[in-house]
Amino acid sequence: MEVRPAAAMVSIRRLALLVALPLLMLGVVHLFSQQYGTATPPQVLRLTEARLLPGDALDPAQIPGALPDARSGARLRTGPASADSAASSVVSRPLSPTATPTPMPSTMPTTPAVPLAPGHVVALPVQIHDTDAPGPLWLALDFHLDRSAEAPYWLVIQHRPAATVYLDGQLIATSSPGSGYASEDEDDLAQRGLLLAGRRLQVSIPPAMLPAGEHRLSLRLARPGFEGAGLSAPLLGPSAQIRALQEGRRFWQVIRVTTALAGIVIGAFMLMVWLALRQEWLYGVTGLFCLCTALLLSPYLLNGALFPAPWWRVTLDLADVLSKAGLLFLVARLSGIGARWPEKMAMAYLVLGTVIDGAAAFLGWSWTDFHHPWPWWALGSRAVVLGAAAVLAARAALATPRYAHLVGACAVALSAWVWLYVSWFALVLSKQMSVVDINVVGHAVLIAIAGVALQRRFVGSLRDEAMARIRLEQALDARTRELQDRWEDLQDSERQRTAAQERERLLQEMHDGLGSQLVTARLCAERGVTSQSLVGLLDECIREMRLTVDALAVTDGDLTLLLANLRHRMAPRLQDAGLELDWQLTDIPLLPTLRGTGGRELIRIVQEALSNVIHHAGATRVRFSTRVDEARGQVLLSIVDNGRGMAADLRQGNGLRGMRRRAERISADIDWRASEEAPVEGGTELLLWLPLHVDP
Repeated sequence: MEVRPAAAMVSIRRLALLVALPLLMLGVVHLFSQQYGTATPPQVLRLTEARLLPGDALDPAQIPGALPDARSGARLRTGPASADSAASSVVSRPLSPTATPTPMPSTMPTTPAVPLAPGHVVALPVQIHDTDAPGPLWLALDFHLDRSAEAPYWLVIQHRPAATVYLDGQLIATSSPGSGYASEDEDDLAQRGLLLAGRRLQVSIPPAMLPAGEHRLSLRLARPGFEGAGLSAPLLGPSAQIRALQEGRRFWQVIRVTTALAGIVIGAFMLMVWLALRQEWLYGVTGLFCLCTALLLSPYLLNGALFPAPWWRVTLDLADVLSKAGLLFLVARLSGIGARWPEKMAMAYLVLGTVIDGAAAFLGWSWTDFHHPWPWWALGSRAVVLGAAAVLAARAALATPRYAHLVGACAVALSAWVWLYVSWFALVLSKQMSVVDINVVGHAVLIAIAGVALQRRFVGSLRDEAMARIRLEQALDARTRELQDRWEDLQDSERQRTAAQERERLLQEMHDGLGSQLVTARLCAERGVTSQSLVGLLDECIREMRLTVDALAVTDGDLTLLLANLRHRMAPRLQDAGLELDWQLTDIPLLPTLRGTGGRELIRIVQEALSNVIHHAGATRVRFSTRVDEARGQVLLSIVDNGRGMAADLRQGNGLRGMRRRAERISADIDWRASEEAPVEGGTELLLWLPLHVDP
């Protein structure tokens, strides 16, 4: 009964953590962004307005209003004024609509365009399309110093394309696409079309050029090319203050670049994995999500569009729709939610967003014009999708004790809060504040979570593969042991079968040889034969037994030793038969075919041959000889007698057939022929070819 309350308390604590931690992190990031050099110091002037001047000559003296004129009277308001005061000083609106579905940095306009005309006052930063300005543009920026400068000032301007800057009619800086400024650079549009990013101009101004009072910056932008023209709000202030401000902005720029590169690398890697393993389609979806998120950061890194209007905004709007739908789809998949409605919701939003947002981008509808229904759809649909993703991630974190789901839910919630926070201040309230720097945090945590998910899935795959390999090795070892046991059983059975066959052969030989001789001796004893004949029969039995034992004792295949034992046992009998033994043996290697019981088979063949010579040949001499034939891989054993020889029409009896069967058992060839060395016709030679090697 106490388990449920404990589990409920854990769920409540995790839910509170899911709600409080993302908000706390958002507050920390906001405070950090405000403190880390993103807020403009009071000593730094931010020139937020410029007046278009008539003419496009190179000499500022030929441009009315380019040089200071006390009679001009109207001084443009400058400095770090509040948002309301800055808005009241704007005579007209910037020149082009917002180009992306996400809040843009301070170098991009957020309100609709107006025609260009001399004397027109525009709010900075400004982007100018090549169709809006057929030639170079002159702009005048007035500012006031309450007191004279006591240290060098820095002037920082981001512009595109080439620019020439004058301070109170004096040239202080110039830039061009080439190595030096020339008027023909303005017509080199092919080369300038490759300059997608803006140029950053940082000029050191000595204190003598900045006394107290009115001053005028006159700036000439070269003719806009494919990349268009652009001008940021110039920053003017003491070098130390500008340096600190630039360091803070450089910090956020590094984060943006790092996040974009990480998204590109992770996304490209996932897509390559998907291309290699098509069944792992989740890698492809995650890779596309990372690439779209990296694409959304490109306006923060480039001051120009990669495609001509309106296709660059269409690309960014569709990338934003695809990233939001991909986020919801991935959260539904990776969190293990069994329901299908999140995936259907992501697909429905992808289809509707592609049509509606693509049309809005193509037609140039503004993100900040809430009199039109489209901004409500754009922000509302994204809020619903991000909210659904956060709820799904939180549900998965509450349903499992794993910390990975908790971290993922916090990351998704933080990304949703960052998007809502930045959209409210940058789009709904239309305040160009430094809160846009925080937007990169939302993209960074999503890319980080995608990278972590990739790492966990990749490591999980490797771990599963390692475990599968271990299980396979264990199964293989078990199967090997099983086969080994079966092999040993088979070997044991084979040994038992061989032993049984050997016993049968021994018993058969003892029965046929020794047994029959003992029976004969017994019958002779019963008939009352002489003791001498009975002793002879018993000696024959003993000789037969000893030959069998000698043959079984030699098991290494030594032919010479086998024949020597046979000679020793048969010598008395040969002598009694009046046979002279001629022994001509050579060195013979060990023969594998005579190992084991093969030696006994050979002894039986030779014993049968000598018995035939004694009883049938009528010979007086028998010669044993051996010879090695390396060419044929055989050893020849020859037994020659000088007897009467074999009859031409002789039929083979049991003795000769038994010799052939025994020769087959030891893989030998046996044959008989007339002796080539007999002095007269007659005599027989037994040829026994024994193999030197046995084929496996």
